[in-house]
Amino acid sequence: MPEIPQLTLDAAVDKLRTHIRFDAMLAGAGRRAADGAVAIARVLGMHNIAPDFIADYPALAGEDVAGQLFAAYPRIVQTISVDDYLALGERETGSVAGARAGRLIAAYLRRYGFEHLMLAGLDSSYGLAWMTFYRKAGQAGFDPQDAEWAKYLVPALLYEWQRGSGERETVELPSVLLPLTAREMQIAIMSAQGLLPKTIADRLVLSTSTVREVIQNIRARLGIVGRKMTSDDLERYVAAPALAFKEAPAAGLNTA
Repeated sequence: MPEIPQLTLDAAVDKLRTHIRFDAMLAGAGRRAADGAVAIARVLGMHNIAPDFIADYPALAGEDVAGQLFAAYPRIVQTISVDDYLALGERETGSVAGARAGRLIAAYLRRYGFEHLMLAGLDSSYGLAWMTFYRKAGQAGFDPQDAEWAKYLVPALLYEWQRGSGERETVELPSVLLPLTAREMQIAIMSAQGLLPKTIADRLVLSTSTVREVIQNIRARLGIVGRKMTSDDLERYVAAPALAFKEAPAAGLNTA
């Protein structure tokens, strides 16, 4: 994907600034790496960003929990401060290494004068793309109103730029009807909302092992590999061959 023409980028920055206050902005496109991090394939455009800021990031990408969350859930708008990274301790991350990673990212941001960031993007048939907005020290962090604007403005701008590139990766057509029974749909929705299999089992009066098996079969039917099911998967999925659907039958559920 080519860089955004400067006039187009300037117009986008002006439009965004009517709703979101920021000191710097970086727009990029990339892909999901094997370790769950985001690998930057191309910088689409930047505003008040030092070149070294971009050059330094790949070495830290594997430590960035925000980037990993974006790779898994691109539609979630994240508002983060340096203090949030510094607050990551062993209890939150599950390891001393995780706490150290938070300190590394915090030091990286402060080295370039940034104290707050907001990350928004999309995952379309053209691939992953995002914008990260930054605020310097001494300013308030991004608030829910900023996130609301970013949630709707940023994907529209990025998708327009993606279409202009003409470099579509895959075409994922929406399904008229998901290949699930009514009970499977209940479980799929609850799982996509983040409920644990045991919680789902208790609510639907099923065994936890049955719920786990059903979730695995649903993921197979929807073509979900190597990650958790999300609400995005219920809106749009890659249709698998009919044979694959037959190989993943319902796990002893009442399909009525």
